[in-house]
Amino acid sequence: MSKLLPYETIVKAHEGDPDAVNTVLSHYAGYIRYFSKVNGQVNAEVEEYVEQQLIAALFKFRFEC
Repeated sequence: MSKLLPYETIVKAHEGDPDAVNTVLSHYAGYIRYFSKVNGQVNAEVEEYVEQQLIAALFKFRFEC
């Protein structure tokens, strides 16, 4: 199984499909939790901030052909 998200999922998330956005968040959940640790503990505020930054990046993503 590929560790990459399907292109179609990224496109749908970019277009605002809630299921696709949740798929992207689920895919990166481990990274989000890792980067949300403060003194070895997951900080919920930081975790939420990182999730919001990922969502914002999805909507700003530009597809170039």
